[in-house]
Amino acid sequence: MPIAINTDKPKVQHYELPPSFFKLVLGKNLKYSCCYFCSASNTLEDAEEAMLEVYCERSHMKDGHSVLDIGCGWGSLCLYIAHKYRNSRVTGICNSTTQKAYIEDKCRDLMLQNVEIIVADISIFDMDASYDTIFSIGMFEHMKNYKDLLKKISNWMKEDGLLFVEHFCHKAFAYHFEDTNEDDWITRHFFTGGTMPSANLLLYFQDGFFFGL
Repeated sequence: MPIAINTDKPKVQHYELPPSFFKLVLGKNLKYSCCYFCSASNTLEDAEEAMLEVYCERSHMKDGHSVLDIGCGWGSLCLYIAHKYRNSRVTGICNSTTQKAYIEDKCRDLMLQNVEIIVADISIFDMDASYDTIFSIGMFEHMKNYKDLLKKISNWMKEDGLLFVEHFCHKAFAYHFEDTNEDDWITRHFFTGGTMPSANLLLYFQDGFFFGL
């Protein structure tokens, strides 16, 4: 099974929509994934930044770490890390030229010179590089073959590197996103060809990894 199928569909469905649309529905960071509404989160912007800080804390992020963000979206995490950890080099991979252009514009506005954005199909992309910390936020739902995907990612990790994965999940069962009736709107409009992971799914793919939930 390939790492991913129908990889052009999400671009048509939503990834190539203009930033002006997402500015209407997302916070100022354009965080296109989960937010953390803790007790101090009074606004969507607060919840965005609280979640970004959680990523850094739980990944043991340190200034000077090399960082790869796979499926970086509109760059919320790339920009947050690059601004907070000025000695870190941040690479983001997305599948949208619109997203790349937006992130690069933001880097110029914020005078950030430690960010590189690559437009690529992660299922076939490869590179000769290694990183201290790799993030994948809301990307695994678009994938099919987790074994081959994680093998690819492991080749980009330093020997003591860490991988941080966030995905939504079903409590008990993993299943394919399939458009079989009128209720399958999330498949039809967001995750064509993707997978709903179960809460423990990554525990079955620990060759070269040790996953903690």
